Amino acid sequence: MKNTLIALALAGASLMPAAAAAQVAPEVAAILKTGATVYGPQGAEVGTITSVEGANIVLDTGAHKATLPATSLGKNEKGLLISMTKQQLDSAVAAAEAKANSSLMAALTTGAEVKTTDGMVAGTITSMEGDNITLELPTGKSIVLTREFMMADASGLKVKMDSPTFQSAVAKATSGGADASATADAATETGTETAATDEASEDAAE
Repeated sequence: MKNTLIALALAGASLMPAAAAAQVAPEVAAILKTGATVYGPQGAEVGTITSVEGANIVLDTGAHKATLPATSLGKNEKGLLISMTKQQLDSAVAAAEAKANSSLMAALTTGAEVKTTDGMVAGTITSMEGDNITLELPTGKSIVLTREFMMADASGLKVKMDSPTFQSAVAKATSGGADASATADAATETGTETAATDEASEDAAE
């Protein structure tokens, strides 16, 4: 029987590169924290920061969770400021999701090779049924991924995690018993967060 590998994605996985070169303004850094509210150019609330991850923040608008560079934030008398309204940011994220989904659907074919985000071969697709994708591992074992835990970019199909995380998840899912059950149960409590596109990030930083 195939094992269902569900809890594969790291919460907050981003499709957008970190803005490593730019520096966050000192007045922004002083109030940049989880739970902080971010406002738009007209003063309306855009969303709440749910996490600060290195050079990026995860901003929850209520409709989407977007990963943006912290350098896209400014500060005014109300607090943290971004140059996009909630509607503009939600539209940018929705467009990014649609584009990513289109690329993924085009790349999902039987026989396609799947890699981790750091380039390790994760396996080969042997069959697909609805959102369930059967992946044959290099070891010869098979697991079933759901489509939400996969992505496609210019280099091909990938699972949304690096090699150590993928190997750990596979070990739990293929070991049977409590570990596999815990892996599946954890999936109901986590979700992936969609990153805004580079274009949206550039708009936010203007």
